[in-house]
Amino acid sequence: MKYSKKEVYLAALRSDFKVFLQQSFNTVHPGSQFMDNWHVDAIIHCLESSINGEMPRLIINLPPRHLKSFIVSVALPAFILGMDPTAKIICVSYSDDLAKTLSRAFVRVIESEWYQKVFPHVQPKKMTEREFETDEGGFRYATSVGGTLTGRGGDFIIIDDPIKPESAQSETTRVSTNEWYKNTLLSRLDDKERGVIILVMQRLHINDLTGFVEAGGGFHKISFPAIATKDERIPISDTEVYVRREGEALHEEREGIRLLTRLRDELGAFNFSSQYQQAPECPEGAMFKRKWLKIIDHLPQVTPDGLLTVSIDTAQSTAETADYSAISLLYSDESGHYVIFADRGRWDYETLLAKALWYGKRYGRDIIYVVEAASNGISLINSLRKAGLNCFHYYPKDDKGVRAAYALPVIHSGRLHIIDREGHNDWVEPYINELVSFPHGRYDDQVDSLVQVLIWAERRVNTMGHYLRAGSL
Repeated sequence: MKYSKKEVYLAALRSDFKVFLQQSFNTVHPGSQFMDNWHVDAIIHCLESSINGEMPRLIINLPPRHLKSFIVSVALPAFILGMDPTAKIICVSYSDDLAKTLSRAFVRVIESEWYQKVFPHVQPKKMTEREFETDEGGFRYATSVGGTLTGRGGDFIIIDDPIKPESAQSETTRVSTNEWYKNTLLSRLDDKERGVIILVMQRLHINDLTGFVEAGGGFHKISFPAIATKDERIPISDTEVYVRREGEALHEEREGIRLLTRLRDELGAFNFSSQYQQAPECPEGAMFKRKWLKIIDHLPQVTPDGLLTVSIDTAQSTAETADYSAISLLYSDESGHYVIFADRGRWDYETLLAKALWYGKRYGRDIIYVVEAASNGISLINSLRKAGLNCFHYYPKDDKGVRAAYALPVIHSGRLHIIDREGHNDWVEPYINELVSFPHGRYDDQVDSLVQVLIWAERRVNTMGHYLRAGSL
């Protein structure tokens, strides 16, 4: 059977989100050009994985004016309801006005003649400024941060720019946004395990909602700085990657390097770093700078004098609001310290012990443990020693800031390396964010784990390491 071009196109609209997105854009913005770019494909690739259940927690960070709101708040809900008119979607923005504007754009898509031909089964039962409900019980409900959601439950929660740039430096606003997300919005998922949360925003502060949820773990993040800070291979489909080179503009046709340079001068380094580079810095000045960290893709040649160390910082509780237990695996020698792997979680003692013992089984009895002698750490030290493993205890005598200052010269001198194999190590970016946010970030457990091993190992591998306080360990 031979199909007409129109039938083929309608079939593509039904199954291909990229085609659907372009048609939706032309419907809402007639006369405007849809400026395609590789980053659109990368976003779509992650969104498809997300709505298929492969990536149920997703963060997308990119500069303003790069189609993020249209893609996730307008086109995506229309496409989801087309595939499943029973789907329940909650869309959140920083203000009622923005939420209603995006709702109106969404309605223009689903009321279009082409949409009705592609998805004739999507029939409205209710339509207001906030809500479109299908006759099969699905809906797209729009609200703002802090808004009421009583009685509402959803399969998908889409959070689009939860805080406006002018309010980002208000600690009160940031805290209230983060608390509303934790205490109200999270509970609205009907299925906490398989329900989807998509957060898309420009970065505004180290403790904005991206920083808050990323610190809690469990999210996959894609981040698009306006100007690439490193060479990167970015998946744009199941079989393709885009190779982005350091110094390359995100979308040269739309905002080229010359324009971005001018914007940096106009906005100032701090605002440009946050909103355009997706790398917010602490206004007060964080202790560790990103530029001091050496990111490499493999461990150098191991020497007989090198040390392989597992550093463990234990938490007092496994409660959802408690701190994490953190484990760092480092190799250290005269050339510096190399973070091979880092892990954290709210583990009970049995799980923590099992994780600790695994390193001994994996790397042999030459591995060294450094464990904070507090909380579960005391029992852990005894268990590791009974297992015949080499374990040192760490008694912290000063507060976190003072202890971190002892390790500061090591990091400032460029002796700390973090191994990221071509950007494939998911733990690396959250780990770096925690380091550069310290002491102003939400969590600092991995900082504690790193600091204690740096203090312990530096004196043993570096003949110049005498500047570290002798009584620290």
